[in-house]
Amino acid sequence: MDDDGSLLISVKEFSEFTGVKQSVLRYYDAIGLFKPEARGENNYRYYSLSQIQTIKLIDTLRNLKIPLKKIKDIMHARDPESMNEVFTHYELHLTNELKMLQESFSLVHMLRTLIQGSISQDVDEISVRFVEDARLTLGPLTDFRSNESYYRVYSEYYRSARSSGVNLSYPIGGYFDTVEEFQASPSRPKRYFSLDPNGLDVMPAGTYLTAFAQGGYGEMGDLPERIGAYMEENGIARGGPVYQIYMLNEVSVQDPQAYLQRTMIKVDRGPAKGPPSVPQTGRKRI
Repeated sequence: MDDDGSLLISVKEFSEFTGVKQSVLRYYDAIGLFKPEARGENNYRYYSLSQIQTIKLIDTLRNLKIPLKKIKDIMHARDPESMNEVFTHYELHLTNELKMLQESFSLVHMLRTLIQGSISQDVDEISVRFVEDARLTLGPLTDFRSNESYYRVYSEYYRSARSSGVNLSYPIGGYFDTVEEFQASPSRPKRYFSLDPNGLDVMPAGTYLTAFAQGGYGEMGDLPERIGAYMEENGIARGGPVYQIYMLNEVSVQDPQAYLQRTMIKVDRGPAKGPPSVPQTGRKRI
């Protein structure tokens, strides 16, 4: 017990309270950064419980990679004005860091979700399901020319998106207004989009026909024909807009022929009795 009646505890117990190693506490004492409340006759260090707040602040400043010398200067010169200035500065720093961490989390979460959704996916499967809304940012109208490959216009989208400040960390997809547009030119989206969760546009929630194609960018195979047959067999007369997104691409696989593209078509209604079984054509399951 100290002279003012406060409870004093040993360096061992203080270390257990705070998670700061005894050796670190002794070092802080030696350099004059953080001293114990008192010393016993045996020269043992004793701390008060109220010192926990101070050592935790020092620990936090250390986690911010602030040099010990600067922390010592901060602690020795502390008064309301100076500490307010310190906290204001580092609050801004932490706000920016949290924003970067949140963006990193969003990207990793999205990529993991796409990859998990592709595992063991049968590329011949066609189904109708309810899908939650998703944010995205639509690009300008594309300008495909006759007999032109997918890649020139795809590259142009990246250039225009970069100049307009679109976040290009996220997957890029293709957009069509209607299923007729998609079936006429499935490798020529009317627009491209960034699947940025903070995007300015929205893929609305609703019922979507979902189908898959395997292969490199722009390679649809017989996907349009399979979708058309499915819609006819199940009385789905209208559809659109249409969204294409690569669940697997160069991020997760090395062979472009193993890329997996998902096409989602907003439809007025799904099959009355659930999706029929789709004949298998020997495509690889991934």
